[in-house]
Amino acid sequence: MKVPKPVHLDPQGIRQLFLNHGKKIKLKKKEFFAKQGIPLFSVGLVETGGFKLVYKHGKKEWIKSFIFEGGLLGSLPSILGKQTNTYSILALEPSEVFVLTANELRTKMEKEDRYKEFLIQFLSTLYLKKEERVADFLLLEPEKRYKKFILEYHSALVRISQIDQAAYLGITNVALSRIKKRTFLDNQK
Repeated sequence: MKVPKPVHLDPQGIRQLFLNHGKKIKLKKKEFFAKQGIPLFSVGLVETGGFKLVYKHGKKEWIKSFIFEGGLLGSLPSILGKQTNTYSILALEPSEVFVLTANELRTKMEKEDRYKEFLIQFLSTLYLKKEERVADFLLLEPEKRYKKFILEYHSALVRISQIDQAAYLGITNVALSRIKKRTFLDNQK
């Protein structure tokens, strides 16, 4: 059986869609792009800045992921299923985002195959990342999760607070400090 080659939408192609049809917005540090419990009817392309995707329950906070320049902001259940957002999207720093309505994005996807192909690739990548994250939480010790985190976000580490790093790893800030200290001491040997 011949395996079809994946068709890649030029990243500039998706960027052009947002530039040509989207609206540019600016968000301040700690400003919400989307709030948990409220439907989201738009998708954003991060031009500058960074965001954290946060689940909150009472005073407890878990970070799903971080998104920086070139990344897409949105909530699939909210956009595709018209459900409320299960997490908030919060700016880590002053940021600029090109925003498209979900309806406009859906219309483009229905009319142009290249956008459908992009969506399939995007969803596949998202699914694989989510599977890896769940497996990491179930199978890896916090120290190993921290090492993977460093590899994944090495270029943005200085932009992510230690508290947010800990929330992403599912540990306390104190536990993260201990892990960093051990890692530093191990590297000195």
